[in-house]
Amino acid sequence: MSCFIAIEGIDGSGKGTQTAALCDHLNAQGLRCDTITFPRYAETLLGKQIGRFLDGQFGALDHLHPVPISLMYATERYESRSLIEEKLNNCDVLIADRYVGSNLAHQGARLEGDERAEFLKFIEKLEYELFAVPRPELVLLLDLPADASAARVAKKKARDYTQQVTDLHESNHEYLADVREVYLELSETFENWSRVSCLSPNGADRSIDEIQQELRDIVSLRCQLTAG
Repeated sequence: MSCFIAIEGIDGSGKGTQTAALCDHLNAQGLRCDTITFPRYAETLLGKQIGRFLDGQFGALDHLHPVPISLMYATERYESRSLIEEKLNNCDVLIADRYVGSNLAHQGARLEGDERAEFLKFIEKLEYELFAVPRPELVLLLDLPADASAARVAKKKARDYTQQVTDLHESNHEYLADVREVYLELSETFENWSRVSCLSPNGADRSIDEIQQELRDIVSLRCQLTAG
C-alpha cells in the first residue's frame, strides 16, 4: 500500500525544493516515489483559470469571495483525481507539492471566527467526500513567517502563469500572515499534520539539508515504508 504525503506552506517556504529532494532520497532508498504539483496550471482546464485568477485577471483579491475561488481549486483537484489514483497505484510514495491544505489555508485566511470554522468544514466535505480525492496519510507544513516569505519571493524567477513580479497572493503580506495563521491552526488540529520550521530559534534561515533531514525523520517515523 502506498503512502500519500502532502507538503504545504506559504510562498517561498521551499515546497518544490523539498518535495524533489525527499522524492530523490526515497528513490535512492529503493522505494518507488512520484510527485504531483498543484495547481497544474498548463495541464488542466481549471488550472489555466487558476493561473488567470492569480494573475489578477478576475479582479482584486478583496473583491472575490473565497467560496467560488475555493470551488475552482477543488474542482481542479477533482479533474486530477484519476491521475492521483493512478500514481498511488504505481508507486510506494506519492508526494504532492500543495494539496487540499492550500485551499483550506489560502481561502480560509480571508474569513474569521465561526465563518472560518464553517468554511474549513465545507472544504473538507467538498474535497474529501463529494469529490472524493485521496486524503494524505501525512501533511508536512514548512512554516515560514510572512516577512521572510516576502524576501524569498522577491528572488523567485518569473512564473509561467503571470507576467507580474508577484502573483495575487504573494503581493499581499498581511494576507500571507493570515494564511500562515490558518496553516498553524491546521497543524495543531489534525493529527496527520507535522510542522517543520524553516527558521532556526534565532530567526536565521535553516539550510535546505537541515530541513530535509527533519522531513526524512518524520516520514520514517510516520510512514511504514519498506523497499522491495
